[in-house]
Amino acid sequence: MDNSYSVLLSSSPYIEFFKETMPLLFATVFLFLHYKKRITALETIMYAFATEAYTMLMIGPTFTATFFVSIFFMVDQGHQLMTGRIHIQRKYLLLLLLPALSSIVIFMIIQFYKDPFSYPQGKMSAFYMRPLYFYVKTYLPLFAIASKIVQEKELLSFELFSRTIKKIARISFLIAFIQIGSQYIFKSRMLGEILGLQSRYMMGQDSSFFTLRVQAFFAEPKVFSAFISLCIPLFVKDREYKMTSIAIFIGILTASQTFWINLLAFLVTFWVVGGIPTVRTKIAGTLGIIIGLFLIVNASKVYFIRFYANNQHNAVYQLVFKRSVYRYDNEVWQKDNVILGMPLQRDMELPVVDFLRDQPYLLLSGYGAGNSTFIPAQYFFGQMNYKNRVNGVGGHNLNMRWFYILVEFGLFSLVCFFLILTQTKPDISKFQSSYLAFIWICFFFSQIDLFLITTALLSVYNTKSEHADIPG
Repeated sequence: MDNSYSVLLSSSPYIEFFKETMPLLFATVFLFLHYKKRITALETIMYAFATEAYTMLMIGPTFTATFFVSIFFMVDQGHQLMTGRIHIQRKYLLLLLLPALSSIVIFMIIQFYKDPFSYPQGKMSAFYMRPLYFYVKTYLPLFAIASKIVQEKELLSFELFSRTIKKIARISFLIAFIQIGSQYIFKSRMLGEILGLQSRYMMGQDSSFFTLRVQAFFAEPKVFSAFISLCIPLFVKDREYKMTSIAIFIGILTASQTFWINLLAFLVTFWVVGGIPTVRTKIAGTLGIIIGLFLIVNASKVYFIRFYANNQHNAVYQLVFKRSVYRYDNEVWQKDNVILGMPLQRDMELPVVDFLRDQPYLLLSGYGAGNSTFIPAQYFFGQMNYKNRVNGVGGHNLNMRWFYILVEFGLFSLVCFFLILTQTKPDISKFQSSYLAFIWICFFFSQIDLFLITTALLSVYNTKSEHADIPG
């Protein structure tokens, strides 16, 4: 298997076998309940997303219950498309074609202008085949999920979405508390792995309550924190303040700085710019305010770093500030990783930014979906994954999704995604309008593609449409 993922394997083959069978079990149960009409397609895929802590890692880290459910939906929707029972709207057809347009432009750039990429072991053909693999495995299934959800228009509503999110949240909070209790009572890493915790998030665990990064059954703490962020506006709207408090408490225990950014985005989107009528203006206003605050923090980072240094032995300060200080502190790294006041991850976003600084013309087309493997290894020098990069082992999936679309598909694609997935019905409620804007802001910092697409669909489709189209 890929050496970059071997460190994620359990030390016990029995536990690893258990973890790797769970995705198929979850997918089978959810699909059975769906086709027995016990749960909707929307609930099916969201329940699957909430179980991604379990993955068939021997095959690949993305082989989760979500993957198997989405592939099943893709086959189903593909059959209906071929038999003429559904058709594709023109605007969504454009989104389907964007990866192909990006690949054509990249091919022309490499052939007629410049080839800035590195091909480990000389396998240049993999550079052209990887986007096709990505398209079939990841991109196309997202469209199939959206199409399947829209086929159930008579059941589709923002209320259903809200109920589903809050139901998953309640179950996940319970699982998180079980994870915490099990670790501080039994102190067993193997038990933690059975309960969905990843061993790398238990390595720093000690007697302090705040050192365990909870993730429930989600893929990792950062993803869990993003999901919790999406729950909070729904709990506040329904005046469930007790659940709001629990959500914030659990969000803090994920020790993810993304949670704090999304919490700030919630306050700005709903209370500062919430009265603005259009979704796109709310997004622009919120982003402007958040970037402005980042610039202020960056300008004052010396003060904040010293403040943390004086209080670093306090567990609460470690939980809230440690990761943020690490991102901003360049005393060891001696390399500026701040863009618009935002500190980029040095082993993920920063190498890509440095590469695009040297090759700015690639912002037009991107470098191709999944093709981060072919970024020359020198851009990763000094990082733990540098050796793997030299050997051409493993790419990486950028969590910042606006950035991800820009660098892998290009600026034109990002603009198309934004314009199409911010369209709304004329009669959309003020809260739903703000929620769609909030999702887009969270998408700037978090890997929540599924929730963005679902919320965008809910903002466009009426519940009493007569026929199904393949959306985005």
